[in-house]
Amino acid sequence: MRALFWQLRLVWPWVRVAFVTCWALPAAAQQAPTPTTRFLALKVVPQHVVLSGYWLEAEYGLPRHAHQSVALTAQLYHGPAGRPNTPGYAASDPGESVRGVGAELRHRLYLRAAARQAYPTGFYFSYGPSFQHFRMTYPTLGWREVKGPNGLEYLEYGRIPNTTTINRYGAAATLGYQAPLPPGRVFLDLYAGVGWRQRHNQSDDAIAQFKSGTSDYGHRGFYFPAGVKIGVQL
Repeated sequence: MRALFWQLRLVWPWVRVAFVTCWALPAAAQQAPTPTTRFLALKVVPQHVVLSGYWLEAEYGLPRHAHQSVALTAQLYHGPAGRPNTPGYAASDPGESVRGVGAELRHRLYLRAAARQAYPTGFYFSYGPSFQHFRMTYPTLGWREVKGPNGLEYLEYGRIPNTTTINRYGAAATLGYQAPLPPGRVFLDLYAGVGWRQRHNQSDDAIAQFKSGTSDYGHRGFYFPAGVKIGVQL
């Protein structure tokens, strides 16, 4: 509950911004200037590195729609399993690792088109689906056969590596702000929102250790995506 409370505090200011900006949307749409060219931007999402996740987003401006774009995010997971939702957890168990892939598709609506920019800046609203596939490796305690110095096999009680798969899909809506940085082609993309996701897995007992919070691999239900993206306009 404490983690959920802090995430709600993070999202609440963006919800207030949404109400204010939605009232101003009709006037902004009439007065907004039109970008001179289409745009293509690439963005990295660094906060997922703590989960051994590497995200790269490609955003493309829709032709003849100055206020709209589509963004596709490719996700690769490879490395130790992270535990950002567990207080005091500095690093994952050496026997825990994750391999996986995922994708997100987002439709963006900018409240104002870019002024003297080759890509949109300012407040935006986005929404769309996502899918993730994880293959988790983790140790359990049990009996296993080992070969002794004399070549004979005997039983030993210890850590045994196990694997399980998790498939997760859902959808989310976010509010964000895209701001250019010098020298102009580099920019920051700040966002926060709310989403829902469902999970399919081999065994609930097997993934019990991977659903400690909304950022964990086995979480399902409501979650609150938030963070920063660093992008460059191509």
